[in-house]
Amino acid sequence: MSSAATITARTPTINEARAVGTILLFVLGMAVGVIVHSFADQGPPESPYPALPKADEPQAAHDVVAAVANDDAQALSKLLSQDQLNDLDTALQPIIDVRSAKFVGAVESEGRMLSGYVVQGKTSDGTDFIVGFVLRVANDQVVGVN
Repeated sequence: MSSAATITARTPTINEARAVGTILLFVLGMAVGVIVHSFADQGPPESPYPALPKADEPQAAHDVVAAVANDDAQALSKLLSQDQLNDLDTALQPIIDVRSAKFVGAVESEGRMLSGYVVQGKTSDGTDFIVGFVLRVANDQVVGVN
């Protein structure tokens, strides 16, 4: 057998061995990377801010959102001041037709509560839209809209 024939006969074996070696090196590198990452990554740092205690939905905020969901302008006018109604209108923009309102959570601190809501409705051009807003409650009254 000539040397050219030997090289031709050995070439597929060398290429296969090189391909297997490359794949093994890649897999080994991935495994080492995962192991190093598990030791090096400590996750996000703990928040330096204390968490506020969760609370139940305040009745005053529930009444306001129920009036919004039922399109009850008369009830809203009794529950909120003119400034608060303007703030609520701004918070609900661009929704003009409310379809549903959902309570998402409340927190309390020093007698003041924040109560969060998500409202789904339609815009003036008929597009479905979702907005969120927060009602500030103190002394069993809504005192602000964010």
